Amino acid sequence: MDRQIDIILQGGQFKKLLEEQSAELRQKYDMKRAELEILYFLSKSGEHNTSTDIHRQLMMNRGHISQAVDNLCRRNYIIAIPDKNDRRYVHYEISDHAKELITEMTSRREAMNQKILEGVSEEELKIYREVSEKIRNNINKLIF
Repeated sequence: MDRQIDIILQGGQFKKLLEEQSAELRQKYDMKRAELEILYFLSKSGEHNTSTDIHRQLMMNRGHISQAVDNLCRRNYIIAIPDKNDRRYVHYEISDHAKELITEMTSRREAMNQKILEGVSEEELKIYREVSEKIRNNINKLIF
């Protein structure tokens, strides 16, 4: 496969950039990387807000998810809500206490994304989204 595609799919550069960009927030709010990632995910996930959804989207170890979610609940950043129809599932929602952190994290991500996409036209971005979605669907077929 093309070296450039390998690099993008493996995500190492993006992970490093994200790690650098989130270091200040992690220190300011005394959070682990997994906790920040889960908070950000939950702020964008809508109804897909269970630990299974987190696992599928972020590909995190279930033990890390469990620890992070417990810490976030204990620190009042998220609220655990049992599923009304299936008690095996718990839904997680962002609490009011987390709003400031979410706002700060979102603005940092948007600024980072703006820099990453500098020089990329709307047409190129549209094509990238379409191709990425196809690749993501193919990967999901292979792993789920």
